[in-house]
Amino acid sequence: MTSRITVAPGGSGKTTHLVTEALTLEEERIALLTYTNSNAGVIRQMLVDLAGAIPPRIEVRTWFSFLLQECARPYQRAVCPGRRIKTIHFSDTRSARYAPYANTAAYYFWDGDEIYSDKIARFVLDCERLTGGLVTHRLAAAYDAIFIDEFQDMAGYDLDVLEMLLRSGVYVVLAGDPRQATYATNPAKKNSQYRGIAVLDKTARWVREGLCKIEVGATSQRSNQAICDFADRLWPELPATASCCAQETGHDGVFLVAPEHLDAYMSAYAPLVLRYDKRTDAHGYPARTFGDSKGLTVPRVLILPHGPIERYLRNGDVLEVEKSKYRFYVGITRARFSVAFLYAGECWEELRHWEAPSSPGA
Repeated sequence: MTSRITVAPGGSGKTTHLVTEALTLEEERIALLTYTNSNAGVIRQMLVDLAGAIPPRIEVRTWFSFLLQECARPYQRAVCPGRRIKTIHFSDTRSARYAPYANTAAYYFWDGDEIYSDKIARFVLDCERLTGGLVTHRLAAAYDAIFIDEFQDMAGYDLDVLEMLLRSGVYVVLAGDPRQATYATNPAKKNSQYRGIAVLDKTARWVREGLCKIEVGATSQRSNQAICDFADRLWPELPATASCCAQETGHDGVFLVAPEHLDAYMSAYAPLVLRYDKRTDAHGYPARTFGDSKGLTVPRVLILPHGPIERYLRNGDVLEVEKSKYRFYVGITRARFSVAFLYAGECWEELRHWEAPSSPGA
């Protein structure tokens, strides 16, 4: 089978399709990978819900667990003779900035036996090169297929590992949405030109080289058309999203809620409250950040805008949210029926202003 990349918008059911395909391939041994622990938990639960249990032939792993246990450890002595990798040392910043690549121990390891998270992918590539391809040879013997969810999170040398897998002869399926690139596997400078939506430039090159085919989806099983249209305005260069959600509730679409109506709106619709980060006042209500809401589906969302989103609502200029639009897109596309903004100013679009109904006898 030809390896495949599936690119589709939020709410299209990408993860469900991966899990369903894994279950359909009844005889194949499959590694089902994703970056975050939370999404790995979602995948495991989907398998249980659909099959009653996780089939022994399907391994659900995080990306870093896969790199460490299946790629790096079996051939670690090809790069560092006499050394065993104990674990991964996770870092939010670039590790060992001044250690030269030629100094293998200092470049790759913290405290002697913990490999840096932003360097493990390069270590795997070294293992593949120095063993003459034994890493991919072993993977091809262990698995018939490797499925990777949320591939847009891959950064640095992890993208080169993806290419290594695509060249391995194993059936590889990548699924994701570059508009939801709110995380990155590491902060490495390598391949930084392919962050976010630009990862499509990398996938296009893989397609040109015959490593895979690409499927672009443009439907949402989650959000109604008004929400899809509003979210699409952040990415005018991509295909418009068609909604498959036809259910109507009487409060559907995108709204503005003035601060004086906040309590009444929360009482009437109990939306999930979202904000960019914890610096935005939640007005006493439980709130999650856009990034923390990734993967959720809820009936309704109330967004507490910070400065860039307020300016975007005012003038419609996408550049206002350039640095935050990945997270903003995630927040908008969590909702099935309605998205509301706590905002009292003028809006560039004719969004409906929600007003609390008058109390009886008023």
